[in-house]
Amino acid sequence: MNNKLWNLYKESNEGKKVISLFDFDNDTSMYERMKALYDIGKSWGCDSNFDDIFNSSFFALEDLKPQNLFNNNFNPEKFVDTFVLVNAEYDSGKFTFFPDKIRLRKDDYRTKCFSMPEISWALSWFYTCYIPILNQNRFDIFQKHCALLGIELPEFPKTKNYREFFLYYFDVCKTLNAFSEENNLSQAELCACIYDFAMMLSDENNVTELPAPVNVWFTGAKGESQFIFLDNLLKKQDTNINHVWACNERTKRGDIVVMYCTSPRSYIHSIWRADSNGIFNPFAYYQKMTTVCEGIEVPKVTFQDLKDDSVWGQAPIVKKNLQGLNGVEITAAQYERLIDIFKIKGMDIKKIPRLFSTKSISFGTINIEKDVEEKILIPILKEIGYTEENWTRQLRLKAGRNEKAIPDFVFFPQGEKHFETAPFVIEAKYDFSSMLEFQKAFSQCFSYAKMLQAKLIGICDKERFLIYKINMNGGFDREVPIFENHWRAIYSTPTIGARLKQIIGAEVVKEYITV
Repeated sequence: MNNKLWNLYKESNEGKKVISLFDFDNDTSMYERMKALYDIGKSWGCDSNFDDIFNSSFFALEDLKPQNLFNNNFNPEKFVDTFVLVNAEYDSGKFTFFPDKIRLRKDDYRTKCFSMPEISWALSWFYTCYIPILNQNRFDIFQKHCALLGIELPEFPKTKNYREFFLYYFDVCKTLNAFSEENNLSQAELCACIYDFAMMLSDENNVTELPAPVNVWFTGAKGESQFIFLDNLLKKQDTNINHVWACNERTKRGDIVVMYCTSPRSYIHSIWRADSNGIFNPFAYYQKMTTVCEGIEVPKVTFQDLKDDSVWGQAPIVKKNLQGLNGVEITAAQYERLIDIFKIKGMDIKKIPRLFSTKSISFGTINIEKDVEEKILIPILKEIGYTEENWTRQLRLKAGRNEKAIPDFVFFPQGEKHFETAPFVIEAKYDFSSMLEFQKAFSQCFSYAKMLQAKLIGICDKERFLIYKINMNGGFDREVPIFENHWRAIYSTPTIGARLKQIIGAEVVKEYITV
């Protein structure tokens, strides 16, 4: 927290304006306050469908008042388990509620999470220790603003229980209150600090050009309203709307997103680029998402087209009738085949985003893990400065009294008895396209790294290569590799190969050796 900058902001006209809008004790009407905040808040990532948010928040506030939950003994757990929301009408300054028409049940915790913006407005209206969640769809921006202020938010609950995610809001508020007390901030100043002041410290607006794609993901649109929304985006009619869509949390900014419209359309609708890394949003119906941009309409490729195709017909997601397709990874071969189908259907494919600059790279037949090692991994290792004397394959490590751990590639192992240390370990697999197999590969390699006190680890399969570096806590963050790319891109693009050499070239890794 830069107190000097904060004091300048607080005394500025803009700062005073925003702080006053968060001051719930002044005479400004709720509607006027929220409207002004959402107008300003477009740069904070706030949803632009203000009328819907205001109406639901206003109704929630009035609906919750008579439920006798807001008192001096307010209990978050009792609150989440007890409150309900019913249908209501507002006419001529008067509310009419319909208690027999419940729109949010006591036990519907998933929808309660999704309703966090309107609920948080009501809580912040009654209690100074709570703040409204304004940018529900971009919780990553909220996280970034907190990090810029030096606020370390609590870890997400390690569960699929939506009740716990709802209660996570109260944990966040506890952390924010501690920050507020430390810096002598009122509720209004705290909100302005997080939402507006922190935006001034952000460099996000300086990031414009999309990086080259690393992955391709499926996502889906469902229902006529989403179909119309997509059509309008492609027509550039709704340029102010946050294009947030369900996707995989491993999504990287620049990745390719294939949009499939489900029944009754049942066809691939468009190709997009991810404009943000994957977002995990605890207060969303679909918690894993990304933002999309640069949509391109493509020829309709139906489910039957996919099912009848020689490549796509073998894809697990097609065999499952596209059930649960949001965030499913599309392999490089599948994506190239999809582009071929677009071309057959008459599309000029020059404007389609590609994973690689060329299609000429061939590794021959890859059927087993050893093929990945011999035909793909070892040639690139030699390209970046290694000789076969620099690594040991299938090195047997003592793990416990009798067990033997056998990592695939250990680089520059040190020690006489059991090779106690090594700076770099690679584990090769045939295919870890499924999340389960990927997690297994990472965990296996991580366990070898701990035994050998390695500073770098790599995992690869027939499609891609990922590198991780030990962090400050002595671990490797599975979601944050320092390098990730497809083999074909590594082989065909000199800049990518050069970057790989800068990260794990033989001379670089030697510097990590500890005796």
